[in-house]
Amino acid sequence: MFNCGFLKTLLPLACCVVLSPVACAQLELSKDARFTVGDPEFDLLQSPIIVDGNGKNFKPKDWLEVEVLLKVDRLKVEPEDHYLDEIKVNWNIVVKGQDRKAYWIKKSVTYVNFPTDEEVYVSIYISPNTLKRITGKSRASKGDLEAVGGEIELNGAMVGFFSHGEKDGWWTKTLKGVEVTQKFPLLDKTQTPFAPLWYDRYAEVKPKDER
Repeated sequence: MFNCGFLKTLLPLACCVVLSPVACAQLELSKDARFTVGDPEFDLLQSPIIVDGNGKNFKPKDWLEVEVLLKVDRLKVEPEDHYLDEIKVNWNIVVKGQDRKAYWIKKSVTYVNFPTDEEVYVSIYISPNTLKRITGKSRASKGDLEAVGGEIELNGAMVGFFSHGEKDGWWTKTLKGVEVTQKFPLLDKTQTPFAPLWYDRYAEVKPKDER
């Protein structure tokens, strides 16, 4: 039996979103490694104003940030230097549209030099223009997100996952009435004006020319 909370939220929008009648399958985690994964956290961040002597005037707009806390819980083989070469996070976000539709946006981000002995955040962003284009609002919020979910991969195997707004594993199913699209991009931190900010809080995104 599927969770009706997701459906109830969309019914006022006359949007028929239905998960498979079969409950979300048990997510298969790696036997060789495991991560502790926090719940998704949300923040509205204004575009930063940088004083550079040129004095250009503009009105900062709001970005929507989703971040998740990660920590290595168990490894079959611990690296001697206490760093993993790479991990991958597969992000999935469903956003309510002003056109009575819902849009499912996906993005995979690879992180490098991931420490095995400390907590680190990973994050994803929706730009002000994307938010307004989808929702019609100048100031969007986490309430405009129907669901957030994703998986953490190490060496091609899932070592953890996170979910908000729907049952774990919802992203492995087909959502009827939800449009999967890349027209509205998710952005990693390096693709935003926040790239140089709070640097040591976040995992290091693999440079684009090395992906």
